[in-house]
Amino acid sequence: MTLLAPAPPASITREVVEHVATEVRRPYLLTTSTRPSNEAEFWPLHTHTEHELVWSDRGIVTMSAGGRRWTVTPGVGLWIPAGTAHEGFVGDNAAVRTTYFALDSWTRSWPRPVAVSLNPAVRQLLIHLRTARMTIEQRLRAQQVCMDLLQTADTVQLDVPVPRDARLAPLVDAVLTDPADDRSLEQWASLLNMTSRTLTRTFTAEVAMSFARWRRLVRMRAAVAQLADGTSVKSVARRVGYGSTSAFVAAFHRTVGYTPGDVIDQL
Repeated sequence: MTLLAPAPPASITREVVEHVATEVRRPYLLTTSTRPSNEAEFWPLHTHTEHELVWSDRGIVTMSAGGRRWTVTPGVGLWIPAGTAHEGFVGDNAAVRTTYFALDSWTRSWPRPVAVSLNPAVRQLLIHLRTARMTIEQRLRAQQVCMDLLQTADTVQLDVPVPRDARLAPLVDAVLTDPADDRSLEQWASLLNMTSRTLTRTFTAEVAMSFARWRRLVRMRAAVAQLADGTSVKSVARRVGYGSTSAFVAAFHRTVGYTPGDVIDQL
């Protein structure tokens, strides 16, 4: 699996190319579709008329929604409110699920994309509801249980703000594609025909953090995906730009609040 999805340039405004119709049949509250795949797949920019929860039973999904990049791993899904434009990439050998919610069935206020915790019981029940024979009343009760159990994630959730200034597009695309890119801010300023001060000011205004901190966040997001995919800590450290495992572990703990080993235990 590649480090990150080869998505279109994040800093260029693109037209929404698809509007997906209603998925949930009345009187039901939700429905889940499965996307088991042996091949990588890119989902172009589109919207839904209903709320959507993207989650995975196996493999990694990289999503762009709400001006941020998200990594969806088993146990943590991405809530995408109705009408929110989003696109994504799923790697090979993944089992991706999408659950849609009727607008009038959802009463909590999650107006923006947010990471959502899905424990094994919820995941199994959502899949069970796809094929189980039930009365309408039984199905509605089970669907309500699923909804009640959904909570915003308090585990690792690394969403990365994406600068929209077109002048930063080469930098943003290069680092998102290859987090190990170690070119300094001064080198990037020269490549972009900007002064270091202008680049620093522009970057901070766009994402409310320094370039160094933003790149570290990109690296840690890529690292979580790699760890979830079974890659060793040593290999992950090298792939995201660290010369030693100890330096990677220290940076990971400082950024995420967990050690890489803790993350592996949570997945």
